[in-house]
Amino acid sequence: MSQRNAKIRGLSLGDLPPERAVPYLLRSLGHVLRQALEESLRRERIDMSFTHLSVLYTLESEPGIAGAEIARRCFVTAQTMNTILRRLESDGDVKREPHPGNSRADSWHLSDEGQRRLQRAKGVGDAVWARLLSALKASETDQLQSLLRKCIQGFDVAVTEGAAATASGRRGAARKAATAKRSRR
Repeated sequence: MSQRNAKIRGLSLGDLPPERAVPYLLRSLGHVLRQALEESLRRERIDMSFTHLSVLYTLESEPGIAGAEIARRCFVTAQTMNTILRRLESDGDVKREPHPGNSRADSWHLSDEGQRRLQRAKGVGDAVWARLLSALKASETDQLQSLLRKCIQGFDVAVTEGAAATASGRRGAARKAATAKRSRR
């Protein structure tokens, strides 16, 4: 099927410009992956949602991180993350300690039980990722990774350039204000 006539879930993508089609495809892929992972976890009798798994992954790679930062990484509100962390804590998957840099925050860590559950869930996740990539040839998988990295790097450049432009604009505005203040004297 040609890209022009491709339909994903009833939507003809050939009529959309890339800046609309690509975000739609990425969101759809994220949705399908989440569903497949949660179904696989249920089938394996692992009582864990996609977000719970994301939290455990985050804590494995960044032990001691604050709840608000975990919320940002998992794309949920701080209130939702607080509820998730409390559940994971009551289930024995995570433990809480005072945050060393912020007396109002908690520092979160994986417990031994949380590490065991994460390892079991990772096995399920690996099978889902393999199923996703099974539709691609090895060279296409490499190409996909390369293209996604380029997209991420494009944001890194845009953010850096945007920050530099913002800072430059602030310096220019400050100079104009100082010059105007001197001329009024």
